[in-house]
Amino acid sequence: MIIELSDFFKALIEHNKTQKGYQIQLNSGNLDDKSAKETGIEIGDLFFTECSTLKDTTILCFGNMNKKPIGQAEDGTNLYPTEINSNIFIGIDKIESIEDVEDFQDWFYLPSVKVVNLYMFPENDDMNGNRNVISIGFME
Repeated sequence: MIIELSDFFKALIEHNKTQKGYQIQLNSGNLDDKSAKETGIEIGDLFFTECSTLKDTTILCFGNMNKKPIGQAEDGTNLYPTEINSNIFIGIDKIESIEDVEDFQDWFYLPSVKVVNLYMFPENDDMNGNRNVISIGFME
């Protein structure tokens, strides 16, 4: 089911409040052949703790700034996992449509309460060309 950008943003805001995080895949093998996904690259489960917008809401940013320390150095300095600096940036104006996925049982490593697909515009002017499809799982 195709949803509006405003509904997608509302879902992100509500899920951020849970602090349960997101799982993201790029051009997932779970997509059907009709998705016109880019076939030259697939990225598996990437994990992020929060989502925000940047540059006056023109860029969607998934990041890990809410990660908790995993330990302390001898001098008491907090130590963080390496993925603390991981981010994904998505140009909102490059999103063609947003699908609220209905059947997503085994798409991700960890269970999700909601999954959406962001269908991006093709990189060239061929609207029938392959496009990147970003699958976002709202973690349980």
